[in-house]
Amino acid sequence: MTKWVKTDELERVNTRNVLRTIELENGLSRAQVARRLGLSRTTISTIVSKLITVGFVTEKQSKAKGRGRPGIHLSLTSERWYAIGAEFHSKKWVAVITDLEGRVLKISETPLKKEDVDSFLLGLKDTIRRILKDLPGAMLPAIGVGTPGLVDCEKGVILRADDFGWRQVEVKKYLEEELGIKTFVLNRHRAGGLAESRFGVGRKVHNLVYIGIGTGISAAFISDGILIHGANYSAGEIGHMIVDPGGDRCGCGKTGCLQAVASGSALVRRAQEALRRGEASSLRGVMESEGGELSGELICKEAAKGDPLSLRCVEHAARFLGIAVANIINSFNPDLVIIGGPVGQTGDPLVRLIREEAAKWAMEHPFSATRIVQGVLGETVGALGAACLVLDRKLELVCTE
Repeated sequence: MTKWVKTDELERVNTRNVLRTIELENGLSRAQVARRLGLSRTTISTIVSKLITVGFVTEKQSKAKGRGRPGIHLSLTSERWYAIGAEFHSKKWVAVITDLEGRVLKISETPLKKEDVDSFLLGLKDTIRRILKDLPGAMLPAIGVGTPGLVDCEKGVILRADDFGWRQVEVKKYLEEELGIKTFVLNRHRAGGLAESRFGVGRKVHNLVYIGIGTGISAAFISDGILIHGANYSAGEIGHMIVDPGGDRCGCGKTGCLQAVASGSALVRRAQEALRRGEASSLRGVMESEGGELSGELICKEAAKGDPLSLRCVEHAARFLGIAVANIINSFNPDLVIIGGPVGQTGDPLVRLIREEAAKWAMEHPFSATRIVQGVLGETVGALGAACLVLDRKLELVCTE
């Protein structure tokens, strides 16, 4: 650990602001950072020197233009500190190693044969142990974890994951006891939203909503880069927004939840019912070639190829997702809505249908300001977002009073 000498609260705040400014605008000089923050050059010089000593920031000299002196520019150090994040989806753990700028340097996957709590926790531990062996340098001393369900982020507990039937899963306690490494836990789709806002299609967007669609559905509400947690970490639980009061029963016990009618699990149930009735579909052949496994992702992919049954299932889900998106647009007025998660990242026709449906129900004025797009970070988005939990705390993790 590096110790700040006589660091008071004002200096800590200034240090965070300087580091954040360098993160957002790579290549600024010390003088430019001072002007951005309204601080003296002496203050900036002192803070930057400390950040260089710790290994968070580096200075590089640029080539001179004309007769002027070459500039010296600040950027994050790319080969000193590294973060680890892991996320569970599609019956597997995905873990990544990133540098300070969020570049993914290593990916490790651990498929699970069963989706019970014990397998879930053991798979997490094994995945982290494996990827720790591939660290190219110093590790920021913590792990970020993206999990299903409603998560108490302070305690690191999955309070409930209705798509799996889990209750009170103590992820933080388990991993810290097993590996002795500080652990931060967040809902996996909210983690995905963090990643897209920092490094993906949501970069530099003021107000955005990320909607993750997998076996469940959850959202991240982000304003100027800040994830909104709510009073007790429930902000974004749109999977339990009631969109069809007479609809299917949800794992939470209510009927008509968005999750019950539009998640990957709901797509599978609807397709299975049609297949049992004997309806023709390309899903049969694909399932046989892939070992009989049916998933929401597979249904969306077959819908894109023109399979009528799959397309009807996707249209049904998109109708309710579009209603939910319209309600979010009317109430939150975002610049951007990102559709992601294992099902959401399959793209068209799902994203196109959601966009068309939302246009029918949203108020014209807020809808005119909102783009609805697919996420761009792919399968590692949740693990990268989990790593953000560590990257965002690098000062407190490495520097102590």
